[in-house]
Amino acid sequence: MDQETGGSQEKTGVSPVPRFRRRAVPVGLLGTVLFFSGLLSGPSTLSPADSGVFEAGNLIPVKRVIDGDTIELVNGETVRYLGIDAPELRKKVRGRWVEAAEPFAAEASELNRRWVEGRRVRLERDKEDRDRFHRLLAYVFVEDHLVNAELISSGYATVRLHPPNLRYADLFMKLQAEALAHQRGLWASASRGSTP
Repeated sequence: MDQETGGSQEKTGVSPVPRFRRRAVPVGLLGTVLFFSGLLSGPSTLSPADSGVFEAGNLIPVKRVIDGDTIELVNGETVRYLGIDAPELRKKVRGRWVEAAEPFAAEASELNRRWVEGRRVRLERDKEDRDRFHRLLAYVFVEDHLVNAELISSGYATVRLHPPNLRYADLFMKLQAEALAHQRGLWASASRGSTP
């Protein structure tokens, strides 16, 4: 026997709506109305193009450096540097981030920090604005310096191309070849037999 209805379900053959459901219907309806009204009035959050982060001459303050190829802006956006890959400070294990620094990760992060932390950067887009983690994808400039290129040139990042984002591919490959030839950064270990 159903305790809430006193067995009325068996008598009528109609399942009563539990109290929480009766209250949830108007809330659900309200949510649906708000969702569709948002579609009609435009997005509530601006896309990167609309928010101006990629506008020429727009300088955005960096809040913090996450690692050698990722930063957070003061507006809360995370930016992943295009065309490069720096050693990781941590990795995901069973859904949790754990500290597990790869060789030269601390050096790459520190160099990135010296370039951008607390400074205003200019972001330049390529073909895609975001990656699958919803991070902004950008070439990061401090004054006239392309930080992505500086990290490769120093030997603390390697070239990692993601078509169709190939604007600086030739420059990055040239800088990586020079870093390797001069055994800079992680390439010093490559000359001893290990590969970055």
